[in-house]
Amino acid sequence: MNAKDLSTLLKPKIAFLNVLTGVAGYVLAGGEGVRLLFFIVAGFLTAMGSGAVNHYLDRDIDARMQRTADRPIPKRRIKPSEALLIGMGMIVSGVMLSLLTLTPLATFFIALGAFIYLVIYTMWLKRRTVWNIVIGGAAGSCPPLAGWAAVTNSIDLIPVLLAFLIFLWTPGHFWGLAIRAERDYRRAGIPMLPAVAGIERASFVTGLSNMITVAVWFAIGLLLQNPLFYFIITTPLTVLLAKDSVKLMMKPEKETAWRVFKTSSPWLMIIVVGALASLISFPSPF
Repeated sequence: MNAKDLSTLLKPKIAFLNVLTGVAGYVLAGGEGVRLLFFIVAGFLTAMGSGAVNHYLDRDIDARMQRTADRPIPKRRIKPSEALLIGMGMIVSGVMLSLLTLTPLATFFIALGAFIYLVIYTMWLKRRTVWNIVIGGAAGSCPPLAGWAAVTNSIDLIPVLLAFLIFLWTPGHFWGLAIRAERDYRRAGIPMLPAVAGIERASFVTGLSNMITVAVWFAIGLLLQNPLFYFIITTPLTVLLAKDSVKLMMKPEKETAWRVFKTSSPWLMIIVVGALASLISFPSPF
């Protein structure tokens, strides 16, 4: 097992985005100090462990899809049992660290995210229904709730809106990729929206989902301490995402869908940066 295969197995980029949205919830709740470090470590352990278990559970699908056929388990560079052991060990370690150092509610949301991703999405919905990524996307909504709860052991409107934004962003983001890989999903027998409904209908739903997400982006800005910085940082890419989404609805093509996917990829990270920047304040000169 080399470092590249281990990185592929653990999906660190996805884990980083999950942890980043969690950190946003934590900081917006007024949290600071060493507990933030515990939260970050627990989040990375649980998210990357979930990535490894996901590879284990999807090993048969991955072998049938061109996009995933070179992953380490289908190519037998990592044994399925090794991936499962690594993944479960990291998940248990992350949840236990959270239980010992964070609040009970934060631990609940950290564990819930892994449960939704692995059990609800991967094991139950992914192979059965076109609603798979819509419902399963709720896994990504858990980190900001966990971050806020790690500070307050409660939930407020801001983390709920952040969670809702991620919930809406996930299917629109993923469908942009799935439209391009529609034949791959059809070949593997996975009922992703483009493989079931066709590219034209999937393109319209993807664009509509993104436009609703943009509306939630605006609502979040109105609740922040200093929305000016938030809107300055996030508006340019948001306008581009909205433009590409409308174009996809009007011109349902794989190239346009891929552009929507590439635009939405960094968008969530920019939203988090903008939300954190809203905490910046300048002393009054009077």
